[in-house]
Amino acid sequence: MSNIVRMSHYTLHPSWSEAWPNDIVPLPLGRDHLPIEPARLARFPGSRVHVFFVAPETSAVRPDAVALARRFLAERPDVGIFYADDAVVASDGGIESVHCKPSFNMALMLADDYMAFPLLIRAEVFAKVAMRSEPDIQGAAWYRFCLDALAAGIGIDRIPHTLLASPTPRPKAPSGPRAETASRWLIETGQPLTLQAGRVAGTTGLRRVFAEHPAVTLVIPTRQSAPVDDDGRQGRPFIVNFLDSLGRSTYPLDRVTVLVGDDEADDTVYAGRDDRFALKRIVTRLAPGERFNYAAKMNRLWRAAETDLMVLMNDDIGVGTPDWIEALLTFAMDPDVGGVGARLLFPDGRLQHAGMFGGIFGVCAHPWYMLPAEAPTYDGWAQTHRDCSAVTGAVFATRRAPMEAVDGFDEGFSLDFNDVDLCFKMRMLGYRIVYTPFAEMTHYEKASRRSEFAPGDQVARYLRKWADVLADDPMSSPQLRDDTDRVAPRTTASAWVRERPDLFTAARGTDATDPRSAREGL
Repeated sequence: MSNIVRMSHYTLHPSWSEAWPNDIVPLPLGRDHLPIEPARLARFPGSRVHVFFVAPETSAVRPDAVALARRFLAERPDVGIFYADDAVVASDGGIESVHCKPSFNMALMLADDYMAFPLLIRAEVFAKVAMRSEPDIQGAAWYRFCLDALAAGIGIDRIPHTLLASPTPRPKAPSGPRAETASRWLIETGQPLTLQAGRVAGTTGLRRVFAEHPAVTLVIPTRQSAPVDDDGRQGRPFIVNFLDSLGRSTYPLDRVTVLVGDDEADDTVYAGRDDRFALKRIVTRLAPGERFNYAAKMNRLWRAAETDLMVLMNDDIGVGTPDWIEALLTFAMDPDVGGVGARLLFPDGRLQHAGMFGGIFGVCAHPWYMLPAEAPTYDGWAQTHRDCSAVTGAVFATRRAPMEAVDGFDEGFSLDFNDVDLCFKMRMLGYRIVYTPFAEMTHYEKASRRSEFAPGDQVARYLRKWADVLADDPMSSPQLRDDTDRVAPRTTASAWVRERPDLFTAARGTDATDPRSAREGL
């Protein structure tokens, strides 16, 4: 039998004709991503319908999709909408892409329709959220539905299995209507945010609208270290270079205080400065025999800041995008957010930081490390703002409340892991950690501190403390490989699709009768 069944007015993949249980209704969508048979959404007295399985008509449903989904439906009664991973099949039958999705990711959702399809929606959600089909946002109705569900307090989360395969191109909300939909939703929900063009085609970026610019403190430790060139000549101290580069910022610098914690008593390097920002200095010189503890030093400094908003930074940073402070504060001012990390490049333009994933190589690692800045990355994530489980402390925007809630850095991690540990602690309390590529900086890395390695007992403690997160990072996916930092799906993520190379073989010109489910009540 042909793997495509042609109806009089639509094309339905035969996988939709498999027997469905009484409590789960298949809801195939037409080209406009609206239900082919909207009457299926009607609730009749005595109906046993619990969940609707929503996906495009031309997509193939995994044979055991219902069985795989049932466990998540049972375990998470608090979730009203589930989404699952999906694969895209090229015209030659090969796998074009597999989209392994993180747990619900608010920052990513406002940048892209990362959830796409399939959606599994509990029937009671439709009693609380209305479907909108506005002519100028055609194709984005389900994206809008999910945004409205969030506003109604309905939980959304993933099923980390590939339950759908689609012929190219991947079915998702078109970028233009999606962006317009998100913009309207932000206005209607009263959020002081607008959308700008993203750094990857089809994506968008959030931008905060400031009624007035709040005061912010840049908290920077230093020991006045300086770069050394290939001939051994020492340049100006990193801290001086940063202060000079700060003048390129578009944020009103009269609202900025730079709080420097300096291991050197000599303040000659700061002499003669005439900056628009305020510069305050605390001498943090070590006592004889005292071991350097980065976490302890940072705790002393952030507690000395006089503003609520802070950006904790290394001194070996150079300003890249002039609106970097605005980009960080776009998220840092959100009371749900604990911390925000920047996109960091090495001086030669290679990527150093774009958020961190737990589980890579058994630890929490930097994906795409050392790739060229503009190199393509998995689903464009290195150039898209998104929630992460951790970001580097080299540039970390935060507020006093989340820092106090977790009692700052754990001083038991004197050199390494203290930033990741801080992020994990904030997430345990329900705060979000966000990475934004719209704050792009140059990072010379580890000039702010001694060139030492973390003691083995600290490594062991870190691995014991966060074993669960490192084994299954909710902001990553168990379907992504953990043996590479390049971020790629495991082969098992698309196994059922690869086993059926004729999944989308079409018999053109063939008519067929409706292969809808034989389930009673449809």
